[in-house]
Amino acid sequence: MSVSIPDEVREFLSHKPEMGKPEQVVPLVTVDSKGFPHACLLSRAQLDATETEIRAAITSWGTRANIRNNGVALILVTLAETIHHIKLEVLRAHDQKKVLLVAFEPVEYKADTLGIVVEPMTFMAGPWISSLEHWDETAEMLRSLDLSQ
Repeated sequence: MSVSIPDEVREFLSHKPEMGKPEQVVPLVTVDSKGFPHACLLSRAQLDATETEIRAAITSWGTRANIRNNGVALILVTLAETIHHIKLEVLRAHDQKKVLLVAFEPVEYKADTLGIVVEPMTFMAGPWISSLEHWDETAEMLRSLDLSQ
């Protein structure tokens, strides 16, 4: 049931934030135990993509619980004139140092565009946030998903 990850989305998620530059906030939406949507705001430091998977390092306890309970999520990636909606199902996941590392399979894709440039939510990437969120360690942990296949 897997669908293709568009090349531009895969390319975007495969690169890491540049220090001192605005960086997109990438919403990962899950569903809580009452059926309400729950947004977890991630940076590319917490994400990666291959041709067949989107990978995430999740620290939010609520998002971790929702993924364990439901096994599904939606990621929104804004690039130029398009918001890419990708519905995801968990392929595999494991905990490491209070982080849920998840490899998702894309199961549905929708490109939403009106032909106008859309500005995503952003933050300024810098050493303080990199240190606070352990970006270097997170990159290593995401690579561990290769070993768990």
